[in-house]
Amino acid sequence: MKPFREYQYLDGEPMSERDKKETRSKFWNKGKWNNFVAPFLPKDCGEMTLIEMGCNAGLFLKLAEEKGFGQVVGVDADEEAIRRGLAWRDKNGNKYQIIHSHMEKCIDSLPLADYTVLVNSHYYFLINDWLDYMDKLQSKTVFCIIVTAEKRYRRICCASADFTDIRSYFKNWDEVGFIDELPLEGDPSPRRLWGLCFKSRTLERVPIESLIYKNHEQDKFYEELDRGIGYKNTHYYKFLKDYRKWWSEDRLNKWMLEKIAAYENVKKNRLTKPIIINSDKIILDGNHKYAMMKHLGFKSILVRKT
Repeated sequence: MKPFREYQYLDGEPMSERDKKETRSKFWNKGKWNNFVAPFLPKDCGEMTLIEMGCNAGLFLKLAEEKGFGQVVGVDADEEAIRRGLAWRDKNGNKYQIIHSHMEKCIDSLPLADYTVLVNSHYYFLINDWLDYMDKLQSKTVFCIIVTAEKRYRRICCASADFTDIRSYFKNWDEVGFIDELPLEGDPSPRRLWGLCFKSRTLERVPIESLIYKNHEQDKFYEELDRGIGYKNTHYYKFLKDYRKWWSEDRLNKWMLEKIAAYENVKKNRLTKPIIINSDKIILDGNHKYAMMKHLGFKSILVRKT
């Protein structure tokens, strides 16, 4: 078995005999992406986010960015794989982000995703961590793609690789795609793989103009910030100072600074929690984040309905 740090072959690096076989295979590297991940992805993904859990050196992150995803994030715990991946990313001039973390420890801080991808990685979760992760995942991603392999052995304390068990893990999701194993004959490095795609019943992406938004006092606030206007000279500050007369100066300043910090975070990471709406598409929670995303030019947004 390859060391994790060398699991993916990256163009331009020295090639081992195993790499020569795997790069020509439909079950490894780009072949795996083309046959088991890409078929589930949409053509128009410019505003979408793809997150890969267990991204290794980031080969699939590069392919996702090249496909057109607007935001691409990978997570991996192997320090050497990340070192290789960051050097390769920077050499190629890509923009995707690689986070050094154990997969089970970072979901709360990750952006909302349209697609979360786990390629031969979910079965490294301890089963308790996996179930906890699954509980949160349904409100963090619209789609989840799992690529799994035939395992010669299974640690009973880990999530199962068997696709029938995977379907059980996703029983509260809708299965929207399945790729059965491909023929092994003639492949230079054959293995048995399956691909599954599930859709959350919690999240969806909707046109941003379809939502009913009622906090228009902040509409120009982010534009004023972008123009370099100090927050105490903005219309929104003056409105709040008059509207919240019972607030102390310290409380008002704290509120404004928190909104500025939130705006900077949205510019960098987009949303980490969905906009909450009701059946009439009225925003119940997330007016500020909605205004930020609209100001930044997004035409669609991720929401959760009550």
